[in-house]
Amino acid sequence: MSVLSKFEPNTLWEGDTRDGTQLVQRVTEHLRKMIMDGELLPETQLPNEFDLSTLLNVSRSTMRSALAILEQAGFIQRRWGVGTFVTKNPPTYNNLSLNSGVTQLIRSSGEEPGCVELLLATRPASERVSNQLSIELGAPTLVLERVRLANDQRVVFTVDFLPLSLFHNPNCDIPLADIEEYILEHQSFYDFLRQRLSLEIHHGIAWIRPYSAGDYISDKLQIRTGSNILHIEQVDFDTNGEPVALSDEYYVADAFRFYIYRSTQGA
Repeated sequence: MSVLSKFEPNTLWEGDTRDGTQLVQRVTEHLRKMIMDGELLPETQLPNEFDLSTLLNVSRSTMRSALAILEQAGFIQRRWGVGTFVTKNPPTYNNLSLNSGVTQLIRSSGEEPGCVELLLATRPASERVSNQLSIELGAPTLVLERVRLANDQRVVFTVDFLPLSLFHNPNCDIPLADIEEYILEHQSFYDFLRQRLSLEIHHGIAWIRPYSAGDYISDKLQIRTGSNILHIEQVDFDTNGEPVALSDEYYVADAFRFYIYRSTQGA
């Protein structure tokens, strides 16, 4: 089968009004996913830049930038005078520039997601939660704690905070048991928001820092107290620009490798 047949005309970003940097990120992730999912096998020769840009319905400059990122990250290799090939052992990097959620992050690493120790409760909003979600101090919030698994290994501990009003209002009344059942079956909370609440997450803003695991988190991840881990705090916004979720994600240090696409401006 010709490799060209794997690239059906793509309209995923047709009419995309976002800036060029974000489109480059989407195209990069699309190609990376094809590699990680086995659609493009190691040592496969890719179509040339012109053919790829035509097949994926993007400009040549966008395709050139996406291929450069994939090459720098180790997913493809350019052989002078021969062509561009998928590397023999593609790395399992994950793009922090994309807001895809932990479930998809695990899947994109070629591993099976799962979760244990799921805790779903309602609590009054703390000062931090109320500030980040623009709700009143003490307002009822839904709190979701999970230990995330990759091939049955504990890799991430996540805590999500959402205004309870999203789930209990005149237009919607979803019992906590239904939320728990859905997440245990489908894993992704983003999917739940989309399917059950018709709530689309448009973008997120994240803060990343090294973190020393205390007793509670180290117990959840089954690592030593004081171990160095990665903490990502993120606020997700809907299509109206309103904050709808605050997340704390604690990653085991060697579980994933991340990369960030950084464009140069004014240099």
